[in-house]
Amino acid sequence: MEECYRKVALGGRGPGKPYAESSARSAHRKQYTPGRPFVGVQGSQPFTVSGADHFGEVQAWNVDTGQRVWTHNYAKSPNWGSMLATAGGLIFSGGTIDRKFHAFDAATGKLLWEFPTNSGILAPPTSFAVDGKQYIAVLSGWGGDSRGDQATLNRLFPGEFPEVPEGGAVWVFTIE
Repeated sequence: MEECYRKVALGGRGPGKPYAESSARSAHRKQYTPGRPFVGVQGSQPFTVSGADHFGEVQAWNVDTGQRVWTHNYAKSPNWGSMLATAGGLIFSGGTIDRKFHAFDAATGKLLWEFPTNSGILAPPTSFAVDGKQYIAVLSGWGGDSRGDQATLNRLFPGEFPEVPEGGAVWVFTIE
């Protein structure tokens, strides 16, 4: 697992994967530039590409070859969350509108576990150990313009996104 851990870089979006454009909004499309932050559009409003099969994703890349190793798609949610890669071969990420905290296998991208929290997760997960036991902690508390993001998604997918409560809580999980 250590070999995989060292050679895989993670990202929420990738080259040539803009969220979208409509004829009226195509001027907002942003080109991918290696080494620069990329969410696919200029400004803060995501748009959808007609016929797209998903809205957001997590990608793993082999930094030695520049090849994508795996991708996990989110059908109807952007991925605004930070990620944590552990030496044990796990990837932790929140950042989706469903309020879930996700754990992936770093080598394959297989979703191993997910947990619904009280709110959305934008904060980076962290790992620590106490008496030899490893823990993962994350702050759940949708920030920024959460109501605006919800309203945009409900315009795109009417009725599919109940309001994500604001307010925060720290969630701590053990790794067994």
